[in-house]
Amino acid sequence: MAENSKGEFWAFVAGALAGGIVALLYAPAKGEETREKVRATTGELYDKGEEFYIHFRAEADKLIAEGKKMIDEISTTGKEKYEETIHKLEETKEKLEQARDKGLEKVEDIKEKVEKKVKKPAEKSAEK
Repeated sequence: MAENSKGEFWAFVAGALAGGIVALLYAPAKGEETREKVRATTGELYDKGEEFYIHFRAEADKLIAEGKKMIDEISTTGKEKYEETIHKLEETKEKLEQARDKGLEKVEDIKEKVEKKVKKPAEKSAEK
């Protein structure tokens, strides 16, 4: 938006300046009168240019402020999502560790049962 407006502004200034100069050159007037008209027209164009500059600068500052605000919001949201994801990963890790520990306990229980069953037939064979 700012670049398009900048181009329009300079096109306006160039057109106004060219139109003013052409009008002054073709107008029947003395040299002093023509120079005074050129000064007046140049002063008016300068004032208009300054008004446009102030206006577009304010718009640019506004857009920059909005952009910074959006970046801050995105940054905050990103940090929150990151922290939320880390928290969920830690919870999942804890649940996996608990499941692993339960699995190891079950393996130990099964191992003990198997050892008892293997020892019983071996003991019976030894007794005979």
